[in-house]
Amino acid sequence: MKKNYLKLMAYLFAAIVCVGVASCGDDDKDDSSKPENPITPVEPTKNDAMSSAEQKEYLEKVAMEFMDMMPASDFRDISELGKFIAENYVEDYDWKNVEDWAKDVFDAAREALGTKSTERKTDNRYSYTYEYNYIYTNYKALLLASNFTGHFTAHNGRWIQEKANDLQFIFTDKRGQQCVLKMETGGSVKNVYLLNIDDRQSRDYNSSGNTSIYNYYYDRTQCVIGVPENIVVTLTQGGSQVVKTTVKINLGSIINEEFDISKSSLTLSVLVELNNGYKFNVSNVAYTASTNASVAFTMSKNGTALVTIGASANVYDIPSVNVSAFSSKSFDKDNYDFDKINGKNAYVKLDILGKVQIQGTLSDIRKFVDYLDEAKHNDTSESTYKSYINQANSLADVNLFYDGKNVKQAAIKLEPFADEKWNGRTYWETEPVIYFYDGSSYSTFEAFFNEKDFKKVIDTFKTLANKYADLVDKRIDW
Repeated sequence: MKKNYLKLMAYLFAAIVCVGVASCGDDDKDDSSKPENPITPVEPTKNDAMSSAEQKEYLEKVAMEFMDMMPASDFRDISELGKFIAENYVEDYDWKNVEDWAKDVFDAAREALGTKSTERKTDNRYSYTYEYNYIYTNYKALLLASNFTGHFTAHNGRWIQEKANDLQFIFTDKRGQQCVLKMETGGSVKNVYLLNIDDRQSRDYNSSGNTSIYNYYYDRTQCVIGVPENIVVTLTQGGSQVVKTTVKINLGSIINEEFDISKSSLTLSVLVELNNGYKFNVSNVAYTASTNASVAFTMSKNGTALVTIGASANVYDIPSVNVSAFSSKSFDKDNYDFDKINGKNAYVKLDILGKVQIQGTLSDIRKFVDYLDEAKHNDTSESTYKSYINQANSLADVNLFYDGKNVKQAAIKLEPFADEKWNGRTYWETEPVIYFYDGSSYSTFEAFFNEKDFKKVIDTFKTLANKYADLVDKRIDW
């Protein structure tokens, strides 16, 4: 069954890749193409329904158009600059000045709390007990972006530092043009205790009867990060912008500098803009504890959206745990009720330039997973196995649409199949299948996206992928 579920995941992934490759479009879209706007499915009429053969032809056509829109040559200049930076300023460059500067800033922010703490673990084996004591001398460091400032200029194999009010790295490209990597921050700052940095100082050992005691002594620095509302990172070449990344962060319900995943909230957006016209926009990452979570993403070229993705769910039963706890050696997930976490009314929508949309809803994530697990545990009982797969399907509604219309041309469901016989038993497996509305019943992903019908697409994709791989000097072994 493990092998079969891996196949299931592979088919789902392959389908998304094929549909993702098979898309192009124009600038004008109706609102239904936006990931945050769900499509209300409508059953097709006889005249509206596309046959499986027509859908294959359509996907192949737009796939070829889409790959023409994204040639590897679009990224050649950026790739050449990236490789030059890596080879000349990263791999064999002297970063000691930068490391010393960063350590000095960190040490200046660090203060002793005058306390010690101990975390203990025990391990009973046979008639012996092994006790491990982690003893910490506690420090605290408030790390603010405003403290990490300076201009570092590349010169004769090392970085020369000058005082400044922002952070910049200045160097030249292979043509001698000046390049500047710059980070700026703005807006209000919220302090959040995120993690511990533990530096081991010493250890000792003693025993008492059948107990072996190991003591490890650490300096523990509690790192509190000053999170600004706005972060902007830019890379310029010869005075022209190559890359700009803009991050906007809003944290809510931070109590005593702790982000509690059951109480705190987060909204985040990240926009990456390249000088070749491409933009990658994570426009809406939103998390409200024990209420909902959502994300929206768009990849565009010269104002035309290539791919948009939206996802959301209502979340329930999030255990109370601070983010800082995850970095503790004593953290044990079994002490928290993570198994109770659930998502309901889950929604995912993938839109490819307004020409292909896949939309799925899942009413109860935990029940869906539980039904699949139960089916897996009963893979030799046909009736029981099929019953659990049917119950899983009853929670999901996944449909395929074209051109932003709400007429569903196909539905995707899970279908049980007899896999193999062994020692007189028949084992069952599940594969995703595509149900059409032209009377052609269904097709497995493997049969629909076969190498013969999509040979032209596959061959073109391999050629394109290798051209992208050439940009980083790493060929793909197909």
